[in-house]
Amino acid sequence: MTLQKNNLVQLKMPETVGAASASALFELTAAMRDSTGDIELDCSEVRFFDPLGMTVLAAAIESLDRSRKITMPWLSRKTTSYLERMNFFERIDVHGVDLPQNRQRNDQRHRLLEITKLSDGESSETLAAQLANAIVVGIVGREARPTSFTNPDSEYDGHYVPLRYALSELIENALTHARRHGRSSASVWVACQHYKSAKGGKVQIAVVDNGCGFLSTLRTHEQLVEESHAGAILTALKPMVSCNRDIGPYALSVNEGVGLTTTVKIAKATGGVAQIVSGNALVTESSSEPIKRSDRARLLPASWDGVAISATFEQQNLPNL
Repeated sequence: MTLQKNNLVQLKMPETVGAASASALFELTAAMRDSTGDIELDCSEVRFFDPLGMTVLAAAIESLDRSRKITMPWLSRKTTSYLERMNFFERIDVHGVDLPQNRQRNDQRHRLLEITKLSDGESSETLAAQLANAIVVGIVGREARPTSFTNPDSEYDGHYVPLRYALSELIENALTHARRHGRSSASVWVACQHYKSAKGGKVQIAVVDNGCGFLSTLRTHEQLVEESHAGAILTALKPMVSCNRDIGPYALSVNEGVGLTTTVKIAKATGGVAQIVSGNALVTESSSEPIKRSDRARLLPASWDGVAISATFEQQNLPNL
Protein backbone atom coordinates (compact mmCIF):
# COMPACT_ATOMS: atom_id res chain seq x y z
CA MET A 1 0.00 0.00 0.00
CA THR A 2 1.32 3.44 -1.00
CA LEU A 3 0.20 6.76 0.49
CA GLN A 4 1.38 10.21 -0.62
CA LYS A 5 1.29 13.04 1.93
CA ASN A 6 2.74 16.28 0.60
CA ASN A 7 6.44 15.51 0.15
CA LEU A 8 6.30 12.15 1.97
CA VAL A 9 5.67 8.74 0.39
CA GLN A 10 4.42 6.11 2.86
CA LEU A 11 4.99 2.47 1.91
CA LYS A 12 3.89 -0.61 3.82
CA MET A 13 6.51 -3.33 4.03
CA PRO A 14 5.48 -7.02 3.90
CA GLU A 15 5.74 -9.34 6.89
CA THR A 16 8.46 -11.38 5.15
CA VAL A 17 10.99 -9.31 3.20
CA GLY A 18 12.69 -11.65 0.78
CA ALA A 19 12.32 -14.55 -1.62
CA ALA A 20 9.04 -15.81 -0.13
CA SER A 21 7.37 -12.49 -0.98
CA ALA A 22 9.31 -11.51 -4.10
CA SER A 23 6.36 -9.78 -5.79
CA ALA A 24 5.75 -7.52 -2.77
CA LEU A 25 9.49 -6.84 -2.38
CA PHE A 26 10.02 -5.63 -5.95
CA GLU A 27 6.74 -3.73 -5.99
CA LEU A 28 8.02 -1.89 -2.91
CA THR A 29 11.43 -1.04 -4.39
CA ALA A 30 9.85 0.08 -7.67
CA ALA A 31 7.56 2.44 -5.75
CA MET A 32 10.62 3.84 -3.97
CA ARG A 33 12.43 4.33 -7.27
CA ASP A 34 9.49 5.96 -9.06
CA SER A 35 8.47 8.29 -6.23
CA THR A 36 9.74 11.73 -5.33
CA GLY A 37 10.37 13.25 -1.94
CA ASP A 38 11.04 11.54 1.37
CA ILE A 39 10.09 7.90 2.04
CA GLU A 40 8.60 6.26 5.10
CA LEU A 41 8.83 2.47 5.15
CA ASP A 42 6.19 1.23 7.58
CA CYS A 43 7.83 -1.77 9.32
CA SER A 44 5.03 -2.48 11.78
CA GLU A 45 4.28 -5.88 10.24
CA VAL A 46 7.86 -6.92 9.39
CA ARG A 47 8.96 -10.14 11.08
CA PHE A 48 11.71 -11.54 8.88
CA PHE A 49 14.43 -10.51 6.40
CA ASP A 50 16.34 -13.01 4.28
CA PRO A 51 19.54 -12.29 2.29
CA LEU A 52 17.56 -11.39 -0.85
CA GLY A 53 15.34 -8.95 1.05
CA MET A 54 18.27 -7.29 2.79
CA THR A 55 20.44 -6.87 -0.29
CA VAL A 56 17.62 -5.71 -2.58
CA LEU A 57 16.40 -3.13 -0.06
CA ALA A 58 19.94 -1.94 0.68
CA ALA A 59 20.65 -1.56 -3.05
CA ALA A 60 17.34 0.26 -3.60
CA ILE A 61 18.01 2.74 -0.79
CA GLU A 62 21.60 3.36 -1.87
CA SER A 63 20.41 4.02 -5.42
CA LEU A 64 18.14 6.89 -4.29
CA ASP A 65 19.15 10.53 -4.25
CA ARG A 66 21.04 11.19 -1.01
CA SER A 67 18.92 14.28 -0.32
CA ARG A 68 15.84 12.11 0.27
CA LYS A 69 15.12 11.20 3.88
CA ILE A 70 14.39 7.52 4.52
CA THR A 71 12.63 6.43 7.71
CA MET A 72 11.83 2.90 8.90
CA PRO A 73 9.48 3.34 11.89
CA TRP A 74 8.11 0.50 14.04
CA LEU A 75 10.93 -1.91 13.20
CA SER A 76 11.12 -4.40 16.07
CA ARG A 77 14.18 -4.42 18.30
CA LYS A 78 14.99 -8.02 17.35
CA THR A 79 14.84 -7.32 13.60
CA THR A 80 16.78 -4.07 14.04
CA SER A 81 19.53 -5.94 15.89
CA TYR A 82 19.73 -8.58 13.16
CA LEU A 83 19.89 -6.03 10.34
CA GLU A 84 22.58 -4.11 12.20
CA ARG A 85 24.52 -7.36 12.67
CA MET A 86 24.27 -7.95 8.91
CA ASN A 87 25.66 -4.41 8.22
CA PHE A 88 22.39 -3.28 6.60
CA PHE A 89 22.74 0.23 8.07
CA GLU A 90 26.47 0.56 7.41
CA ARG A 91 26.30 2.68 4.22
CA ILE A 92 22.78 4.11 4.34
CA ASP A 93 21.31 6.88 6.48
CA VAL A 94 18.01 5.59 7.85
CA HIS A 95 15.96 7.47 10.42
CA GLY A 96 13.45 6.20 12.97
CA VAL A 97 15.57 3.19 13.96
CA ASP A 98 17.09 2.67 17.41
CA LEU A 99 20.38 1.00 16.57
CA PRO A 100 22.28 -1.13 19.11
CA GLN A 101 25.27 0.67 20.59
CA ASN A 102 28.73 -0.75 21.34
CA ARG A 103 27.81 -4.24 20.16
CA GLN A 104 30.37 -6.91 20.95
CA ARG A 105 30.30 -9.12 17.86
CA ASN A 106 30.99 -12.84 17.95
CA ASP A 107 32.69 -14.54 15.04
CA GLN A 108 29.81 -16.03 13.05
CA ARG A 109 31.55 -16.87 9.78
CA HIS A 110 30.08 -20.36 10.10
CA ARG A 111 26.55 -18.92 9.95
CA LEU A 112 26.56 -15.83 7.77
CA LEU A 113 28.24 -13.33 5.49
CA GLU A 114 27.23 -9.77 6.26
CA ILE A 115 25.93 -7.58 3.43
CA THR A 116 28.99 -6.74 1.36
CA LYS A 117 29.00 -4.19 -1.44
CA LEU A 118 31.28 -4.83 -4.42
CA SER A 119 32.23 -1.84 -6.55
CA ASP A 120 35.37 -3.12 -8.30
CA GLY A 121 36.24 -6.37 -9.99
CA GLU A 122 39.48 -6.76 -8.05
CA SER A 123 37.52 -7.64 -4.90
CA SER A 124 35.38 -10.35 -6.50
CA GLU A 125 37.79 -13.19 -5.71
CA THR A 126 38.07 -12.15 -2.07
CA LEU A 127 34.30 -11.88 -1.74
CA ALA A 128 33.77 -15.27 -3.41
CA ALA A 129 36.24 -16.80 -0.96
CA GLN A 130 34.39 -15.30 2.02
CA LEU A 131 31.05 -16.51 0.69
CA ALA A 132 32.31 -20.03 -0.03
CA ASN A 133 33.85 -20.19 3.44
CA ALA A 134 30.57 -19.13 5.06
CA ILE A 135 28.85 -22.05 3.32
CA VAL A 136 31.52 -24.71 3.86
CA VAL A 137 32.18 -23.98 7.53
CA GLY A 138 28.53 -24.75 8.18
CA ILE A 139 28.89 -28.07 6.34
CA VAL A 140 32.05 -29.40 7.99
CA GLY A 141 31.43 -27.76 11.36
CA ARG A 142 34.85 -26.12 11.60
CA GLU A 143 37.23 -23.75 9.88
CA ALA A 144 39.75 -25.08 7.38
CA ARG A 145 43.03 -26.28 8.82
CA PRO A 146 46.14 -24.25 7.88
CA THR A 147 47.35 -25.13 4.41
CA SER A 148 49.75 -28.07 4.38
CA PHE A 149 51.19 -29.51 1.17
CA THR A 150 51.96 -32.76 2.93
CA ASN A 151 48.60 -33.06 4.71
CA PRO A 152 45.94 -31.12 2.76
CA ASP A 153 42.48 -30.56 4.23
CA SER A 154 40.70 -32.64 1.61
CA GLU A 155 37.34 -32.61 3.42
CA TYR A 156 37.19 -28.80 3.49
CA ASP A 157 38.72 -28.26 0.04
CA GLY A 158 36.41 -30.81 -1.57
CA HIS A 159 33.49 -28.47 -0.85
CA TYR A 160 35.30 -25.14 -0.89
CA VAL A 161 37.16 -25.24 -4.21
CA PRO A 162 34.20 -25.86 -6.56
CA LEU A 163 31.93 -23.51 -4.61
CA ARG A 164 34.49 -20.72 -4.70
CA TYR A 165 34.97 -21.21 -8.45
CA ALA A 166 31.25 -21.03 -9.21
CA LEU A 167 30.64 -18.08 -6.87
CA SER A 168 33.65 -16.20 -8.23
CA GLU A 169 32.26 -16.51 -11.75
CA LEU A 170 28.79 -15.52 -10.56
CA ILE A 171 29.94 -12.39 -8.73
CA GLU A 172 32.41 -11.29 -11.40
CA ASN A 173 29.83 -11.69 -14.16
CA ALA A 174 27.23 -9.83 -12.10
CA LEU A 175 29.44 -6.76 -11.85
CA THR A 176 30.72 -6.90 -15.44
CA HIS A 177 27.29 -7.23 -17.05
CA ALA A 178 25.65 -4.77 -14.66
CA ARG A 179 28.00 -1.98 -15.78
CA ARG A 180 27.13 -2.09 -19.44
CA HIS A 181 24.78 0.15 -21.43
CA GLY A 182 25.29 3.34 -19.47
CA ARG A 183 25.37 1.76 -16.00
CA SER A 184 29.09 2.24 -15.34
CA SER A 185 28.53 3.04 -11.66
CA ALA A 186 26.48 -0.09 -10.87
CA SER A 187 27.48 -2.20 -7.87
CA VAL A 188 26.82 -5.70 -6.50
CA TRP A 189 25.53 -6.57 -3.02
CA VAL A 190 26.11 -10.05 -1.55
CA ALA A 191 24.92 -11.75 1.66
CA CYS A 192 24.64 -15.26 3.10
CA GLN A 193 22.76 -16.80 6.04
CA HIS A 194 22.40 -20.30 7.52
CA TYR A 195 19.04 -21.36 8.94
CA LYS A 196 17.70 -24.30 10.89
CA SER A 197 15.10 -26.33 9.00
CA ALA A 198 13.02 -29.49 9.34
CA LYS A 199 15.65 -31.31 7.28
CA GLY A 200 18.54 -30.17 9.44
CA GLY A 201 19.60 -26.86 7.97
CA LYS A 202 19.84 -24.73 4.86
CA VAL A 203 21.94 -21.87 3.60
CA GLN A 204 20.73 -19.01 1.41
CA ILE A 205 22.86 -16.62 -0.61
CA ALA A 206 21.88 -13.48 -2.50
CA VAL A 207 23.78 -11.68 -5.28
CA VAL A 208 22.07 -8.45 -6.34
CA ASP A 209 23.08 -5.64 -8.70
CA ASN A 210 21.51 -2.35 -9.75
CA GLY A 211 22.75 -2.46 -13.33
CA CYS A 212 21.24 -2.82 -16.79
CA GLY A 213 19.69 -6.29 -16.47
CA PHE A 214 19.95 -9.44 -18.59
CA LEU A 215 17.83 -8.25 -21.51
CA SER A 216 20.11 -5.29 -22.24
CA THR A 217 23.23 -7.45 -22.32
CA LEU A 218 21.70 -10.38 -24.24
CA ARG A 219 19.39 -8.53 -26.64
CA THR A 220 21.57 -9.33 -29.67
CA HIS A 221 22.70 -12.78 -28.48
CA GLU A 222 22.07 -15.55 -31.01
CA GLN A 223 20.49 -17.80 -28.38
CA LEU A 224 17.88 -15.25 -27.26
CA VAL A 225 14.71 -16.47 -28.99
CA GLU A 226 12.25 -14.26 -27.10
CA GLU A 227 13.02 -10.58 -26.59
CA SER A 228 11.63 -10.24 -23.07
CA HIS A 229 13.02 -10.15 -19.56
CA ALA A 230 11.85 -13.71 -18.92
CA GLY A 231 13.41 -14.89 -22.19
CA ALA A 232 16.69 -13.18 -21.27
CA ILE A 233 16.83 -14.88 -17.85
CA LEU A 234 16.17 -18.30 -19.37
CA THR A 235 18.89 -17.64 -21.94
CA ALA A 236 21.35 -16.55 -19.23
CA LEU A 237 20.78 -19.88 -17.48
CA LYS A 238 22.37 -21.71 -20.41
CA PRO A 239 26.06 -22.55 -19.89
CA MET A 240 28.61 -20.21 -21.52
CA VAL A 241 26.00 -17.65 -22.62
CA SER A 242 27.08 -14.95 -20.20
CA CYS A 243 30.85 -15.30 -20.47
CA ASN A 244 32.68 -12.01 -21.07
CA ARG A 245 34.02 -12.64 -24.57
CA ASP A 246 34.59 -8.95 -25.24
CA ILE A 247 36.53 -8.25 -22.06
CA GLY A 248 39.72 -10.27 -22.37
CA PRO A 249 42.56 -9.89 -24.87
CA TYR A 250 42.11 -11.28 -28.41
CA ALA A 251 38.32 -11.53 -27.74
CA LEU A 252 38.88 -14.37 -25.30
CA SER A 253 36.63 -14.72 -22.29
CA VAL A 254 38.09 -13.80 -18.90
CA ASN A 255 35.60 -16.20 -17.33
CA GLU A 256 33.67 -19.20 -18.53
CA GLY A 257 30.13 -17.92 -18.03
CA VAL A 258 29.09 -20.88 -15.88
CA GLY A 259 28.70 -19.14 -12.51
CA LEU A 260 24.92 -18.73 -12.65
CA THR A 261 24.35 -22.10 -14.29
CA THR A 262 26.52 -23.97 -11.77
CA THR A 263 25.11 -22.17 -8.73
CA VAL A 264 21.55 -22.99 -9.84
CA LYS A 265 22.50 -26.62 -10.49
CA ILE A 266 24.01 -26.95 -7.02
CA ALA A 267 20.87 -25.49 -5.41
CA LYS A 268 18.60 -27.86 -7.35
CA ALA A 269 20.78 -30.90 -6.69
CA THR A 270 20.55 -30.35 -2.93
CA GLY A 271 16.77 -30.00 -3.07
CA GLY A 272 16.94 -26.21 -2.80
CA VAL A 273 15.55 -23.39 -4.90
CA ALA A 274 17.02 -20.58 -7.00
CA GLN A 275 15.16 -17.42 -7.98
CA ILE A 276 16.38 -14.97 -10.61
CA VAL A 277 14.81 -11.55 -11.16
CA SER A 278 15.62 -9.16 -13.98
CA GLY A 279 13.34 -6.41 -15.22
CA ASN A 280 9.74 -7.46 -14.68
CA ALA A 281 10.37 -11.23 -14.72
CA LEU A 282 10.99 -13.86 -12.04
CA VAL A 283 12.32 -17.31 -12.93
CA THR A 284 12.23 -20.05 -10.29
CA GLU A 285 14.42 -23.14 -10.58
CA SER A 286 13.92 -26.14 -8.27
CA SER A 287 14.46 -29.88 -8.37
CA SER A 288 10.70 -30.49 -8.42
CA GLU A 289 9.80 -27.87 -11.00
CA PRO A 290 7.59 -28.72 -13.99
CA ILE A 291 9.30 -28.53 -17.36
CA LYS A 292 6.77 -26.10 -18.80
CA ARG A 293 8.22 -22.64 -19.32
CA SER A 294 5.09 -20.99 -17.97
CA ASP A 295 5.69 -22.69 -14.62
CA ARG A 296 9.30 -21.49 -14.44
CA ALA A 297 8.83 -17.85 -15.41
CA ARG A 298 6.25 -15.29 -14.36
CA LEU A 299 5.79 -11.55 -14.59
CA LEU A 300 6.14 -9.32 -11.56
CA PRO A 301 3.84 -6.36 -10.83
CA ALA A 302 6.90 -4.09 -11.01
CA SER A 303 10.43 -4.18 -12.40
CA TRP A 304 13.93 -4.26 -10.94
CA ASP A 305 16.74 -2.29 -12.60
CA GLY A 306 19.39 -4.97 -12.61
CA VAL A 307 19.58 -8.63 -11.64
CA ALA A 308 18.71 -10.19 -8.28
CA ILE A 309 19.66 -13.80 -7.57
CA SER A 310 18.71 -15.89 -4.55
CA ALA A 311 19.89 -19.49 -4.11
CA THR A 312 19.02 -21.80 -1.23
CA PHE A 313 20.94 -25.03 -0.57
CA GLU A 314 19.76 -27.84 1.69
CA GLN A 315 22.85 -28.15 3.84
CA GLN A 316 22.75 -31.88 4.59
CA ASN A 317 22.85 -32.68 0.87
CA LEU A 318 25.81 -30.47 -0.01
CA PRO A 319 28.48 -32.98 1.10
CA ASN A 320 27.10 -35.57 -1.31
CA LEU A 321 27.56 -33.47 -4.45
